[in-house]
Amino acid sequence: MESRKNIFLWVLYDFANSIVSIVFFLYFAQWVVIDRGISDFRFNVTFTASAALLLCTVPLTGVLLDRFWRRISGLRLTTAFTAICYGACALYAVSDKEVGALIFFTLGLYAYLLSFTFYTPLINDIAPPQKRGLVSGFGITANYLGQFAGLVIALPFSNGSISVFGSAPRAETLLPSVAIFCALSLPTLLFFKEPKRVSHNIPLRMEMKNVFKETKGLLVFPGVAFFLASYFLFNDAVLTAANNFPIFLEQVWHVSDTTKTYLLLAILITSALGGTLSGFLADRFGHKRTLLWVLAGWVFILPTMGLLTNFALFIIASTLMGFWFGANWAVSRLVMSYVAPKGKHNLAFAYFGLAERASSFIGPIVWGLTVSNLIFIGSDRYRIAVLAITVFIVLGFFALMRVQDDRTASVAT
Repeated sequence: MESRKNIFLWVLYDFANSIVSIVFFLYFAQWVVIDRGISDFRFNVTFTASAALLLCTVPLTGVLLDRFWRRISGLRLTTAFTAICYGACALYAVSDKEVGALIFFTLGLYAYLLSFTFYTPLINDIAPPQKRGLVSGFGITANYLGQFAGLVIALPFSNGSISVFGSAPRAETLLPSVAIFCALSLPTLLFFKEPKRVSHNIPLRMEMKNVFKETKGLLVFPGVAFFLASYFLFNDAVLTAANNFPIFLEQVWHVSDTTKTYLLLAILITSALGGTLSGFLADRFGHKRTLLWVLAGWVFILPTMGLLTNFALFIIASTLMGFWFGANWAVSRLVMSYVAPKGKHNLAFAYFGLAERASSFIGPIVWGLTVSNLIFIGSDRYRIAVLAITVFIVLGFFALMRVQDDRTASVAT
C-alpha cells in the first residue's frame, strides 16, 4: 500500500516520538542523577529492567503479528501506554518523588521501545525494497528534526524562563513534551491505512509454545543470527553512551544545560544529514558494506571522545559524531529488512527491536559498575567507561562480517 500519505504519516510518527524521547534523555537523566542524587548504577538499571520486560513480551507479539494482528492496532496501544507512563513520570518528577518517577520512567521506556516492534515493519507496506533506504532515511531525518524541535521547546522550561509547577527546571520540561507527543502522533494512529487481515480466535497457550519453534526457524536462515548478535553488540555501546551522554557532559566538562542543549542541537543537525545520506549510500553501495564502514567509524569516534581533554575539540568531535548516529539507525533497519526471510518480517523485526533494547541489558551494567567502582579517580571514571563499551562495537563488527552481503543475496534471488 505505497502512498505518499502513508509515507508522510509514518515519518510524522518518527518526528512525534522523538520529541518526548530527547527531552527525557537530556533532562530526566540529569534530574534524577544530579538533582536528586540517584546513583549512576541505579539509573542505568532502569534500562536493564525495560529490556527484561521486552524479553518477556516481544517474541510473542512478533508471532501474533505475523499471523493475526494488525501492526497499527499494536502501535495505538503501545503509544497510549507510553503517554500514560511518561506522563505519570513527569508528574512524580515535578513533585520531587524520584522513586515513583523512576518506576514510571522504566514502564514508559518499555512501552516506547515496544511500539517500534509495531512501527518499524510498516516500512515494508509503504515502500518497495529499492526505495526503503530512502524512506528509512526520511524517517531518521524526521526523528532527529523532532529531537531538534523538542530541545528548542524545552529550553525555556530548562532555564527557568517558564515554570508551570514551581518545581526544578529540569523536571518542568517533561510534561510539555508528553503533551506534544500525544498531539503529533494522533494523525498516524487515526489515518494510517494498513491492509486488513482476517480475524481469528487466537489459542494463546498454543501460540506461546510456537514462539520457540518460530524463533528456531527464524535463526536458521542465513545471516539472521549473526546480524542480530552484531546489532546487539554494537548497539550496546551506542545506546549506553547516548543514554549517559548528558551525565558525561555534566560530570566531565561541567557545562550548563543551555550549553548542552546547543551542543545537542548541533549533533542533531548532523544526525539528520547522516540519516538521509547513509540511506542513499546504502542503496548505492550495499547495505552491509555501508554498515561495516559505520561501525569502523564508531571504533575510532568513541575512544577519541572519551580521551579528549580540550573542550573545543570535543565539541567538534561530538558534532561529527552525529553523522554516525543518523547512519547507525537508518542502515541497520535496511540490513534487517533484507536479512529477514519472507513471511517472518514481523517476528524478525520483533527480535531486531529486542536486540536493540536487550543491548541495554549489559551495556548500562558495565557502565554503571565502572563508574561506581572507580569513584576514587574522579571524573576520569566516565572516560574509562567510554573505552570499556567500545569493545562491544569491535565484537559487533566481526559478527557482521559473517552476514551475507545484500548484493550477493539479490543476485542469488
